[in-house]
Amino acid sequence: MNFFLRSKKNKKPPIFDLLLSGGFLKKSQIKEIEWLMENTELEVEDILFRFIGRDKVLLAKAMLFDNKYQTIDILEKIDLIDEGTVNLLTRDQMLKNKIICINRNEEQLVVAMVDPADESAFKFVEDLTGKTIKEQYITLMDDIRQLLKELDDRKIREKIRQEKEENDNGEEVYGKPPGVGVMSIEEFTLGGDELTGEFVGMRPIVDAIIKQGLLRGASDIHIEPTRKEMLIRYRIDGVLITDDKIDKILEQHGKNKKLHDTIVNIIKNRSGESGKTMRLDETGKAQDGRIYIPEVDLDLRVSVVPTILGESVVIRIHYREIGQFTLNRLGFEPRVFKKFQKVIEQPYGIIFIAGPTGSGKTTTIYSILQILNNPSKKTMTIEDPVEYSIPGANQAQINPAKDFGFDAALRSFLRHDPDIIMVGEIRDVTTAKMAMEAALTGHIVLSSVHANNAVSTVMRLKDLGVDTRLITATCIATLGQRLVRRVCQACKRPYMFSTKLYNAFDTYNIKYNPRKLVKGAGCKECNQTGYHGRIGVFEMLPMTYDVKELILRDGTEEELFELARKSGMQSLLEDALTKVAHSITTEEEVWRVTLLEGAY
Repeated sequence: MNFFLRSKKNKKPPIFDLLLSGGFLKKSQIKEIEWLMENTELEVEDILFRFIGRDKVLLAKAMLFDNKYQTIDILEKIDLIDEGTVNLLTRDQMLKNKIICINRNEEQLVVAMVDPADESAFKFVEDLTGKTIKEQYITLMDDIRQLLKELDDRKIREKIRQEKEENDNGEEVYGKPPGVGVMSIEEFTLGGDELTGEFVGMRPIVDAIIKQGLLRGASDIHIEPTRKEMLIRYRIDGVLITDDKIDKILEQHGKNKKLHDTIVNIIKNRSGESGKTMRLDETGKAQDGRIYIPEVDLDLRVSVVPTILGESVVIRIHYREIGQFTLNRLGFEPRVFKKFQKVIEQPYGIIFIAGPTGSGKTTTIYSILQILNNPSKKTMTIEDPVEYSIPGANQAQINPAKDFGFDAALRSFLRHDPDIIMVGEIRDVTTAKMAMEAALTGHIVLSSVHANNAVSTVMRLKDLGVDTRLITATCIATLGQRLVRRVCQACKRPYMFSTKLYNAFDTYNIKYNPRKLVKGAGCKECNQTGYHGRIGVFEMLPMTYDVKELILRDGTEEELFELARKSGMQSLLEDALTKVAHSITTEEEVWRVTLLEGAY
């Protein structure tokens, strides 16, 4: 008898009574489990893993069989399992019959079974192998799946190791593409067809504008019309600034409306989607396009918007290689980083990265993928648009014109047996539910949400219409983040900040040395801004039992924030203040990005 099967008369399988009487489950959890049973196709075992540990499920199963059979952790004993014995059955046969052969001699077998009393599975193995089963252990279905996956992964890793040894150059088979180097930038040119008419001789100006953005590490280039002349600005470290070198070049050519229109038309002539350029004669509506430079693996996303003074252009710069992303360099405090590492090591579940536009969510997600993605894993992403190239991953871009949105992509992805799924952004309840259901069925899912912080992410999902039981069953953690500018190391000086900052240090019990509080004076290295580069500030909300209970009780955002703080969560404001104390950023940056975060 399978004690995990649902009963028609009683929704709760027999194991539930034992788990309740043994104190493994609380009554409040039963309703949530029943909801998952009714609204998902998950096995009861898989649902229970969301509430109690594997060891407790195994113990409960042994008790149901009056301890007649011993339990075994086949993942822990994997090195003692004979792979040749495992392969006596095909993968399909093992999964269908929920049994795995783990050892043998000439006439007998040792097996691990989800239901050790399943006589049909017992007989199937004996008839197929011609051996008698000497001993059977209790195991878990998820452990069988994980063991088979690990054995397959080992074969792949061994094959890659052998290929690497055979490679004459000693290069890794599964390597990263080269990034955009300084020489590549110096030799950069927009390329394309030869220009004629008024455009002749003007392309070097456009090349210089883009090249300067690459050299200065800009994320965007803004080409804007004004009443008397054109304006070019670069977004560097999140702030728009002009560039003296480019201004001088523009002044040599008039820096007027005619020059502006010519530069815009050159960019439009080279931009477009699906091989089509933008319409040069269309100046009254917005147009979007892209310029891909394969020589340097550079993607320029172009947006043209009509204004009352002329067309405004924004060029977003994307380096398509992923090698630049490293999680431990994003700015996590050691204590938070250690906790977050444990989160991303979970075998399944969904992780939400939250923050407004420009807060670094994409960088964080790609940094996580840099760790998780490897030759033994199948990674699939659905993005709008695909921003960076991930070696070995299957990346898809949504196409509304073809009815290929996030939800349609997710539906297709699950038929491709992925291990890791990345959904660029959760925008609606359909996508949210599908992403969470994917997490329920044994996948790691990463996604971003437009929310103010880690706590408000839960409220955002509820506002979209996601059931709280689905949130608590699937979500491992939410991570809220912002970006603050780093103090320029070339011109940093000790600085006395306002009383408000010192009061905040005391309120949040943050230790600091007044002599180590610094600010940039402004120099050539930082273009007189006092800042050079950016770093993340983070808050992480792990889905603990208490947090889940409060969510299920429809607790307010303020209550959830207070509970998280009592449980050890460091807020965005605290993280930013810590970075001031460590001479990384300034008070100005703290209030710029986190002013509202401490208002609970």
